[in-house]
Amino acid sequence: MIPDRIMRKIERCLALSQGANAHEAGIALRQAQRLMAANGLSEQDIAVASVTEHTVAAQAGRTPPRYLDALATLINAAFGTQAVYSVTLDEHSHLIRWLGQWRFLGTDGASQVAAYAYEVLQRQLIRDRKAFQQGLNKRIKRATRIRRGDAYAEAWVMGARESIIPLERSEETVAVLEAYTARRFGGDLKALAPRQRGKLRHHDFTAVREGFAAGRHVQLHSGVEQERREELTHG
Repeated sequence: MIPDRIMRKIERCLALSQGANAHEAGIALRQAQRLMAANGLSEQDIAVASVTEHTVAAQAGRTPPRYLDALATLINAAFGTQAVYSVTLDEHSHLIRWLGQWRFLGTDGASQVAAYAYEVLQRQLIRDRKAFQQGLNKRIKRATRIRRGDAYAEAWVMGARESIIPLERSEETVAVLEAYTARRFGGDLKALAPRQRGKLRHHDFTAVREGFAAGRHVQLHSGVEQERREELTHG
């Protein structure tokens, strides 16, 4: 494993090699190349080393509902990250209980911001979904309550998507993230199949309309900053 100080020195030289002064840039590039050769590193190795990973708990078990998968997709679009869903056994439970989590992968610090944004919006989404379900007729069946709650939540994410400007990832970033996931997870990654709600019935479309309207009021970036300010105030 290459020491962090060597990696930082190489990264610093590569950054200096992009400078306006051609002479200094050339010296920095040659220094970076010498360090890379001495440590058996390629340019891709350096790029992959720049990827960071931040994990956030999902309010789900072994298989997440579709609305949480959609929320992770929204966060990826907003911050140019990639999300991987994984599960672990709850060691503190006497029963077999799975705990889900999202691993956000990104460059230039994007993973940390993405994980934080997901945590904030997931909290808001779960709260709004619960409030919606509490307003439903108490006599409806549990399955109907869950189906309408899920429909509300999925529409909420669709509405929230209208307030973001997708961050288009460069080909280089895509390649680096693909290389990172290949090295980090090997062939263990599988396509995620989120849990589907039941087919919508006629009266369920009220849930869709209300969820979409609520989601449109979500301001992703300002919401995250407000949450940060509140934490600092209460800290």
